[in-house]
Amino acid sequence: MEAFILLKVKGDHRGVMEEISKFPYIKRIYNIAGDRDVLIEVKMRGLDDLKDLINKVRSLDNILETTSYIALSRYK
Repeated sequence: MEAFILLKVKGDHRGVMEEISKFPYIKRIYNIAGDRDVLIEVKMRGLDDLKDLINKVRSLDNILETTSYIALSRYK
């Protein structure tokens, strides 16, 4: 299962990205421009793993908001 988590972060994004990189299931982390600051690409076994990961991310300092998307299929 693949999913994407968008984050709105307060302050310096680098510390948040460094901390998130230590979590399991993280495939890629992007610092992005727009109304969100960080995009996390994850690959895990199922919904329980995703819920646990989202809760870990939300517990970090400076996380203002999370938005999650589950990939239903991949085109390319």
